[in-house]
Amino acid sequence: MSDRHDASDPYVLGHLPRELDRLDLQGALYRDVTRRALIAGGVAAGMRVLDLGSGSGDVSFLAAELVGPGGSVLGIDRDAGTVEAARSRARHRGAAHVAFRAAAISDVLEDGPFDALVGRFILMHQPDAPAALRGALRNIRPGGPVVFIESCMAALADYHSLPHSPLYDAVVRWKCAVVRGAGADLEAGLRLRRTFMSAGLPGPVTRLEAHVEGGPDSLLYAYMAESVRSMLPQARTLGIPGFDDAAVDTLANRLRDEVISQNGVLMNWPVVAAWARVP
Repeated sequence: MSDRHDASDPYVLGHLPRELDRLDLQGALYRDVTRRALIAGGVAAGMRVLDLGSGSGDVSFLAAELVGPGGSVLGIDRDAGTVEAARSRARHRGAAHVAFRAAAISDVLEDGPFDALVGRFILMHQPDAPAALRGALRNIRPGGPVVFIESCMAALADYHSLPHSPLYDAVVRWKCAVVRGAGADLEAGLRLRRTFMSAGLPGPVTRLEAHVEGGPDSLLYAYMAESVRSMLPQARTLGIPGFDDAAVDTLANRLRDEVISQNGVLMNWPVVAAWARVP
């Protein structure tokens, strides 16, 4: 598969096979905050849940745990290869009540309405997040819970490590430049309240969380390295220098060594979870 970035695709990190590995790391890092948000937002046993921008399926599988075998989850993603990878994971898990489909997030689905709408790190990649959410809400019954988790990348611009990590600072600033250059929203998390209300939802409950990690075994080093790797095609398209394949090959180890040598910590991208119910 070519590593050329499709300029018509709003997803900054592309759809190369290795991107699915990065999504697995992301799923592990954000599992707890996502599960808490789904429960607090009202995802419960027996519901039919629609997961927007489902990627490799992590949020769908979490929702499936909560709805149980009496419920079901449909994850939709615009990339057919990613959908097939998620289907393979579902078969491997024996998750018969989880399905995946290639579709746009604002499509009206013939098997609706669903009882709940969920998504993670998807609205930040939409040119018009309120319009995308408004379109997706057509698939949800009145009273159904709506739960989204979005990043607030801009929050790390000036303070992200202690003691200060020059290498992590370079990673943070480079990633922000690429995401901003691609047109994604660095403040999507803090914008969730406005996004919900502009889409016709009531003002949501919102919560902010962030991982602060150190030591030799943190997944954060590999996650950041794989994120940079996935973003390299987009960075080349935008003409943003700073990292290449050789630098990324050693990035996780260099981050780990720098942090451990100072007995330091790194902060991962803060995320905002928001939930409300369809009027």
